[in-house]
Amino acid sequence: MSEVKKALVIAYHFPPLGGGGVFRTLKFTKYLPRFGFEPYVLTVKNAMYQTKDPTLLNDIPPEVKISRTLSIEHRLFLKPFYALKTDPKWVFVPDINIGWLPFAVRRGRKIIQKESIDVIYVTAPINTGLLVGYLLKKKTGKPLVIDFRDPWTDNPFVRYPTRLHEYIEEKMEEEIVTNADYVIVAGDPIKKSFMQKYPFLKSRMEVITNGYDPDDFKNLKTYEQTNKFRITYTGSLYRVRNANSFLLALKKLAEEKVHLREKLEVIFVGNFNKETPLLVKKLGLEDVVKLARYISHKECIEVMLNSDILLLLITEKGPQKEWTLTGKLFEYLASRRPILAVAPENGEAAEIIKSMKAGVIIPPNDIELIGKTIFSFYEMWNQGKSVEMTGDIHKYNRVFLTQRLAQIFYSVIK
Repeated sequence: MSEVKKALVIAYHFPPLGGGGVFRTLKFTKYLPRFGFEPYVLTVKNAMYQTKDPTLLNDIPPEVKISRTLSIEHRLFLKPFYALKTDPKWVFVPDINIGWLPFAVRRGRKIIQKESIDVIYVTAPINTGLLVGYLLKKKTGKPLVIDFRDPWTDNPFVRYPTRLHEYIEEKMEEEIVTNADYVIVAGDPIKKSFMQKYPFLKSRMEVITNGYDPDDFKNLKTYEQTNKFRITYTGSLYRVRNANSFLLALKKLAEEKVHLREKLEVIFVGNFNKETPLLVKKLGLEDVVKLARYISHKECIEVMLNSDILLLLITEKGPQKEWTLTGKLFEYLASRRPILAVAPENGEAAEIIKSMKAGVIIPPNDIELIGKTIFSFYEMWNQGKSVEMTGDIHKYNRVFLTQRLAQIFYSVIK
């Protein structure tokens, strides 16, 4: 057997933190030892992040070494900005987590020297982590692999206070990708954007999508039958991603098909803003819609598997809305439940659903069609008919995806 290599994994979002940004790094870390890499995780001790899921710690193999450092960050630092209705990005560049930089660089350098690390891997967001990886490469000469789960300066959801702020981060981005030995992105649109700006990345950039872990679908609980048609959404809801069109369609359907109301059950699982429960109440849907706050990852998958339809919402607006590809889509696919996607028809998520023959895509503003589709799925369920996904999802298996990451690591180690 070849000698085991060592990888420094730099990730702000790591268990016991929860939420979508955690799973990609967690699963890479879990499976890297299978492909000859011993991970040393560098993360933060006092993360300014509300979502927690301590159960995810059970997914980390015992051989993984985790180092947690302090960061100069606290919500109190942000209060003056919010009070003045001012963007914190006036001061915090590239993000509000910049206070992690000195601690992470100092600890990372010690780990690299003490453990004879072979390769540095860093995932973003947060973009401060990219600066950490870049500085550690400069200080140690170790190869650097950077992973963009989301775009950086082309992120459609980021607003810069001034053109100068944007220019500074553009220069940061350019310097970091220029010095990286390899760049990984989570989707084709991100790759296309980077290639337009940095054509020199052609030979050292590729897509590794998010995926599903087969282990997460073992030993799960089956609910008692409630004789209700259950639609489930898992994930966050906020200003630009909302359930407004779906709820309006549900309201209209419940009024038109009065008998249907007592047969429907809609569950939203995750973090949501105050507008969502207010709209549910305003539309008089409290007897149909259940709002559950963030639950453990295992419980979330159990809810998915005990559902009849899985709801995917991509309601962001703007020219780059097609970029959005939520990580939960791949677990939806692995659940083998039909997907009702309220999403752009020409987006990346829609293309994957079509290729897997996994569900129906409806434009977010087509309330009439959303209602008809809900009823169509309901009628099939009521007649005892099942909708089976026929696509092969093996390429989204986290084991397979981690194997490709390990191959990239080997390619950059001199």
